Amino acid sequence: MKRDFKQSRPDRWSDKSRPQPERSEYNNELFVEYYKKQGVVPEGQWDEFMDVLKTPLPTTFRINGTGKFAIDLRDKLESDFLSNFNKDPIMVAGETLQPPRPLPWYSNKLAWHMSFSRGQLRKLPILAEIHELLKRENEAGSITRQEAVSMVPPLFLAVEPHHRILDMCAAPGSKTAQILEMLHAGTMMPTGIVVANDADAQRCNLLAHQTKRMCSPALIVTNHDATMYPIVTDHTAKW
Repeated sequence: MKRDFKQSRPDRWSDKSRPQPERSEYNNELFVEYYKKQGVVPEGQWDEFMDVLKTPLPTTFRINGTGKFAIDLRDKLESDFLSNFNKDPIMVAGETLQPPRPLPWYSNKLAWHMSFSRGQLRKLPILAEIHELLKRENEAGSITRQEAVSMVPPLFLAVEPHHRILDMCAAPGSKTAQILEMLHAGTMMPTGIVVANDADAQRCNLLAHQTKRMCSPALIVTNHDATMYPIVTDHTAKW
């Protein structure tokens, strides 16, 4: 089972990733017809609306806040790699690259946003170095590749070390790992726990791979239909 999982698990940072289609290829006549009838935007703003939808999402990642060297990694990233963007503008294919920046709403500058594509990452030496750093630290568990919108829900939960969290649709596990970080934010071993569930067995494998890097004793991974999930209890209370 482990061998099959390794063969099928996608490498989010691999150079062999399927190339992204050009913006002109993002066309769907049925989509356009349906949403124009819904009146989601004024008619005069439709073209602008479609341009935004066709814009590829930026690359975003978190530095794992409970890692022993999280702050050192952040400082190294800023001083050794991102400082190059403070000099002359960097051009790729006639376009000026926007410098990487921390997400302002994520504490301690532990979450970052980069607007260049994987293709651009491989065209310049400094970008290739960043690309290799991200792959290496992702495999080591020091960072987590995660969309910015996915980082938001755990922040609203305001998890504390004594909380008990049931994540009913947890795969692939980036939010679950973020919740575990928050659970371990105290100086002592947390008394709370995260039960991470997914209905798909293969996705549970991915979930286990994503979260095992945390080496947390406060995690249980289950594979169950969430609509028929059993009552979860401990020795003292129902939760």
